[in-house]
Amino acid sequence: MRFLINIKSDSELITYEAIALGFTLASFDHEVQFYFADKSNVILADKESRLYGMVQSLELYDLPKAWTTFDVNQFDDAIKDMLTQTESAQVDLSLFDSILEF
Repeated sequence: MRFLINIKSDSELITYEAIALGFTLASFDHEVQFYFADKSNVILADKESRLYGMVQSLELYDLPKAWTTFDVNQFDDAIKDMLTQTESAQVDLSLFDSILEF
């Protein structure tokens, strides 16, 4: 199955659970695409958050770069390398079997 995990929250706990779910699904050979929007940039920019380290682990799970609506240049290189900037209108939701919102 193909999952889009849309993360809009600025809560570290919610974003952690969303990423952990995505990693678990990827471990069972599901295709997972993370999409960061709205307030989640606060957590992505925080070097002390668990999300900061987890996003850097996308390659370990053979996951593509996460999509984001943010200007990726606001982040340091460790995070910027894991993100692809996109406009929400460019996301084709029909490509996914399930869309999970956090």
